[in-house]
Amino acid sequence: MRFVLTDEFWALDALTPAEWHLVSELPAASNGESFSSSTRERLFPSLFSPETLLNEDTQSHLEDWEEFVKPDLKESFDDARNQISQDIAKVETFDVEEVPEPDPAKTDETISQLKRLRVPLDHTESWYSVLNQARILMNEEFDLAQSDDRLLLQSQSEENVDQERLILLAQYELYSVIQSILVENVMN
Repeated sequence: MRFVLTDEFWALDALTPAEWHLVSELPAASNGESFSSSTRERLFPSLFSPETLLNEDTQSHLEDWEEFVKPDLKESFDDARNQISQDIAKVETFDVEEVPEPDPAKTDETISQLKRLRVPLDHTESWYSVLNQARILMNEEFDLAQSDDRLLLQSQSEENVDQERLILLAQYELYSVIQSILVENVMN
C-alpha cells in the first residue's frame, strides 16, 4: 500500500488483495453488528461511572443523553459510515505492471491486480471517525490495543499463532496506520 496526496484527494494506492479486503471491511467493522451489545455500547458510553449515585440531576442528564445526544451521535456515525461505503464502491482495479517503480522486495508474482481507492479531501473526517469507531469496537471485543500478541509474532513461527487473531491484529494495525497517515498528512 502506498499513500498518495493531491490538492483534491488522497488515495490508498497499490493495495494488495489482502489489504483491500481489510479496507473494504471497514464499514462492517465500524457498525459493530458482529460484536456483542456491550461492545457496541462502547461507542455510546455512559455519562457517569457506575459508582455515581443517581439523583434528580444525574437522572435528568441521563435522560437528555438518551433522548438528544445518543441519537445524534448514532446519526453522525451512520452518515460517516455511508460516506465511506460510497467511497469504497468507487475503488479502481489496475494491473501490477502499471505501478511505477515497484519495490522488488515486495513483488509477489501471484498478484496480477491491485486496487486504488481515491478519497476526496472533504471526506477525511468521516474516514477518521469510521476508522476510530472500528478500532474502538475491535479493541473492546478482542483486547487488541495492549495485546502481547505483537511480541509473540516476533518470537514464534507463523504456524504457532492463531490465524484469526493474526488477521484481527493486521486489520487493527492497518486501521491505525491509515489514521496516523491522515492525521500527519491531511488533517490540520
